[in-house]
Amino acid sequence: MQHVSACRHINLTACPDISEIRPVSGASRRAFTLVRDVAAQEVDTTASRQLRRAVDFLSAVRFMVEAGFHPHAGPTTLRLAEVFATRMVRSKDGHVPFSAEATARTLGLKRRAVFNHARYLRELGLIAYVEHGSKRNVLRSRHGANWTNEHGYRSTATLFAAVAPRIWDEATGRRIRGEGYHARIIGFTETGRRLAATTAREHRRERPNDQQAKPVDNSRPCTPSVEVPKPHTTLAVDGEIKDTTRKRTCRKRNDRRHRAKGSTNWTAARTAAAMQEAHFVRLHTWWTQGSCLRQLAYALRPCFEAGWTREETARELARWTVPLRPRHVASYVASEIRRRANTGQLHLPDGLITPYRQPETSTWDDGTTPHGPRYATMQTRKAYTHRPAATRAAATLTQTRRQVTPQRQPAQEQPAPQSRIPGAHPENVLLTHQEIASLVKNSPPILAGETLWAQAEEATEHRLDTENRRESWEYNPPAPPEPR
Repeated sequence: MQHVSACRHINLTACPDISEIRPVSGASRRAFTLVRDVAAQEVDTTASRQLRRAVDFLSAVRFMVEAGFHPHAGPTTLRLAEVFATRMVRSKDGHVPFSAEATARTLGLKRRAVFNHARYLRELGLIAYVEHGSKRNVLRSRHGANWTNEHGYRSTATLFAAVAPRIWDEATGRRIRGEGYHARIIGFTETGRRLAATTAREHRRERPNDQQAKPVDNSRPCTPSVEVPKPHTTLAVDGEIKDTTRKRTCRKRNDRRHRAKGSTNWTAARTAAAMQEAHFVRLHTWWTQGSCLRQLAYALRPCFEAGWTREETARELARWTVPLRPRHVASYVASEIRRRANTGQLHLPDGLITPYRQPETSTWDDGTTPHGPRYATMQTRKAYTHRPAATRAAATLTQTRRQVTPQRQPAQEQPAPQSRIPGAHPENVLLTHQEIASLVKNSPPILAGETLWAQAEEATEHRLDTENRRESWEYNPPAPPEPR
């Protein structure tokens, strides 16, 4: 490990003196070793503790970078950590989604620089892998057999967990129980309390006091909860005694009740009966035992509304192949009933199950659906990045359009063919004398019936003579040898 003074990006005045704030004497930054092993940068194998607050994460990053534990970490590493800190608020566990392209655009850096500084944070023990990113299309896995090209492509993002190494906890006076990612804070040392009080005063000094800057507005009347209660009296305003009981009795009550939005028309008695039916189903189905009875009855309402008995419902659930007990039985039953009803495996009356929304079909290059312009934009972006596959796809699409365009055009009316006989009129069936004379002159003579029969007999005799001549043969013995 090279000396701190050799690192130009390290602020030596801001570098904390570890020997003063750490209760253990003789410990320095030499006790920390960079996490070079990739296998030790996972959540399950990391030696750092989980962090959920962005303030603690930024404090740990500043401490590790300014102390010079990594020779290449600097201000750009702090900027990347600030981007991660803004994303920590989206997760209760402090997980950060990582996209190299989006982060590079945010910081104005190259993708390689973003990868390098993320590696510095991993080697310092400040972030750990929760899930590795993949180029696999998650939309294809989500839609399954219903996936089409219109759904598009989306890869899996990398998830990092914000963590803090043990050296930072010891330097800030935190008492830790446990090891690794699941270690927890159990208290503070005297040095830790003093540092926490100093940090709190600094945050208080930096944070503006909105209550002192803005005066209190007392123009509005007090809320009913703070109004002075009036003394109770039974006398009316005009001096008569109020008879509120008789007025309430004689008042016409509106029996119509306004139910909340999204509620059903099931009464309390009907709901109780459904719970009794669901209790029978739960007793006769092993993987539903131990689930919430009220939730199971609500999930089985489509079957009860269809008029099924509890025996038929239990028999239907027994047909399902459930190898393991579901984590949430009611949710699984509701989703399975909906899936089977939409695929035709479960026959229920119309209106009880909401059908699945089918994606709109598109030819990809038209603007009638949202998928058409999106596909065209995607192809343009791919062509701009000079991808060979996108170039081939664009060329194929252009050739297809060139072949399809003539077919879409209306067929042109072809003129009627001209007659070979001059002077003939198609609209008139009768021929003129000149046309008849021309046909007789150019046509072969018409033979009579006897002539045709005579020609046919001659052709037949000729054919028979030819066949007999081919089938008959004579034996001629060889000639004797000539005398010498």
